Amino acid sequence: MGYITKYGSFWGMLPQTSGNVYWVAPAASYTVEGRSYSASDDNDGLSPERAMLTADAAHNKCAANVGDVIVLLPGTHSWSATVALDTAGVTVTGIPGAARHAGSRQNSGGKRCKSTATCTATAGIIFTVTAADVEIAHIAMLPAAAGGRGISASNLADRLFVHDCTFAAIATASVTTYGITRANSITDPLEDVLVSHCYFQSGLSDSTGANGAGVALLGSCHGFTIENSTFELKGTAAWADAILSSSAGTVGLVVRDCDFINPTSATTVITTAINTTGQTIDASTQVHRCYVGAGTDGATATAMADIVLTESYTANSSGGTIILNG
Repeated sequence: MGYITKYGSFWGMLPQTSGNVYWVAPAASYTVEGRSYSASDDNDGLSPERAMLTADAAHNKCAANVGDVIVLLPGTHSWSATVALDTAGVTVTGIPGAARHAGSRQNSGGKRCKSTATCTATAGIIFTVTAADVEIAHIAMLPAAAGGRGISASNLADRLFVHDCTFAAIATASVTTYGITRANSITDPLEDVLVSHCYFQSGLSDSTGANGAGVALLGSCHGFTIENSTFELKGTAAWADAILSSSAGTVGLVVRDCDFINPTSATTVITTAINTTGQTIDASTQVHRCYVGAGTDGATATAMADIVLTESYTANSSGGTIILNG
């Protein structure tokens, strides 16, 4: 067995922590370093050799705010009900792939994610976050049914950090299939969320159905940043919104250094890259250094004053044009 400690690394740099590291296998029989083992929720999960079988069981062992980490071993993890992340300060991660180059602008796809997660329930949510200071990283999330989503965050999920993940709406087309959603709540906003170096995909090359937004903020947020990420349409049906923020109470939405990519051989496109119709506070959205494919509206807002755009462009054969909103 390779060098393993609860503080350090295994096949790359896992989060360094003084908490426990719980390992979860993708199947009852799994292989680590060429040797076969049996996973069970009766295992303690404290070594890759004694992995648990479900992420939910591993999460039930975690304590709040002590740095506990759940590691999904490589492979496809499938569960029939959402994993409720309701313990504060927990990290859930797959095995990191190749390290990004220094200064990398974006996550160009899901190939770095060796661990895949899906939920087979009707309109199934892979992770439901209802606690603060949760981190989710290095996981490819594939909603399995119409209306599914990768992550749903309630107003209690303050300081959520999602990075180096893939959200691929490719199994079943539905306009209510989302990558990340902020569940609706008017009275209490979700605060200080960061989504970084993620990849959002709508459809396959032969997919004809439309999907919902990669990030859908259906309730109010105070300080929500999406950065260094890619939103790519691969299907043959238009993607209405790559990013949707529809709550009047949202302020401090920042989208920076993101790319919005349309198919090269199809006439359908992402209709709107960033749709903030419904936000009503001046300068409540800031968009910086984003590039948008030809044929896509860069940004739409209820009023011009609600959204600020800097150094953002739509692509065309003559070099690009500045994004305007309306």
